[in-house]
Amino acid sequence: MRSGFLDAIRGMAVLWMIIFHTAYDLKNFHLVAWDFSNGFWFAFPRVIAFTFLFCVGISLNYTHKGSIQWKKLTRRCLKIGACAAIISLVTYYAFPTQWIYFGTLHCICVGSFLGALFVNHRKMAGIILMVILVSQYGLGFDIKWVSSILQKHSMDFIPIYPWFWAILSGILIGPYLSKVNQLQAFQAPKVLEVLGKNSLRIYLFHQPLIFGALWLIT
Repeated sequence: MRSGFLDAIRGMAVLWMIIFHTAYDLKNFHLVAWDFSNGFWFAFPRVIAFTFLFCVGISLNYTHKGSIQWKKLTRRCLKIGACAAIISLVTYYAFPTQWIYFGTLHCICVGSFLGALFVNHRKMAGIILMVILVSQYGLGFDIKWVSSILQKHSMDFIPIYPWFWAILSGILIGPYLSKVNQLQAFQAPKVLEVLGKNSLRIYLFHQPLIFGALWLIT
């Protein structure tokens, strides 16, 4: 059984992703002069990443509530992991100076497995969430040293720390959202429903299509 409001949230994240990557490619082709290191265009992709990971946490509640469905979890992680590996391989050859070695899909793959372990241990999930938030944003404990060791500036770097907190947020908040009557009966607009149901396919193919179209135009 699919959740209409979850499809809508995920579909909105997909729409935002397409908008951002279109803008990013316009900048790469020198068609616009927008600044992606500060302000809106810096914050926008982080909001998108949070939304995707938050949806991962919510969906884990539907699948693994009560007990972990290991076959489903393994199949899902292998599928997403294979897609993440393809993205790493393609970007390594296409953009060797900024290839994606641990992007959004990599984080979703690892985070899905780790998150499933906490679905039925909500108190521990809350503790881990607070530890991450305090250490990252309170104490400033960062892992930018990973990038410095690899000496690569990735186009999409979403490390499991601290981003696992977004998945944990979905795990903790999801059950309360599912109890809201308006959300239970919510039907996603058709466009968002299609985007939400096909988010992985769109994630894989939208950027080559956008980049290729702009390349032909320019």
